[in-house]
Amino acid sequence: MLLLPAPKPVHLAHEEIEPFEYRLRVPNDARAVPIARGAIRAALAAHGLSELMGRAELLACELLTNAIVHTDDAAELRISWSQWEILTLTAWDSGVLPPAPPATPHPYDDNGRGLTLLRSLADSWGHFASPHGFTCRPSKAVWCSITRRPASPPHT
Repeated sequence: MLLLPAPKPVHLAHEEIEPFEYRLRVPNDARAVPIARGAIRAALAAHGLSELMGRAELLACELLTNAIVHTDDAAELRISWSQWEILTLTAWDSGVLPPAPPATPHPYDDNGRGLTLLRSLADSWGHFASPHGFTCRPSKAVWCSITRRPASPPHT
């Protein structure tokens, strides 16, 4: 059976996109990260926000990977678009400690760059603790937001 991609919605540069929110609850399993990446792609394409896809995928995967690596329980990824044209990515997990400040990883280390990427690619980011969190137990959320970047002027 041949599956063709769904047609992508066309949005004009100044067309307003209605606010939305998606939530993906995942087990504490590294296989959840590529599943989340697919969900992000699908959500952003469906809403005409493909220009945010690269940054959003990378940032969400970093947030979710940290939630999975540093806890031993389920996590939740929230993807939301606001009326102010801000995309917010939030990873909830069962940890209560704030993210550790980024250390300079050795050039050959496979990890240790998540928060550095977050600081570099997100327009803003932060974290907060919640006494009831998404699991009705103490937890934390690490979030970041990105906005559309101005379009490049046309080449003449």
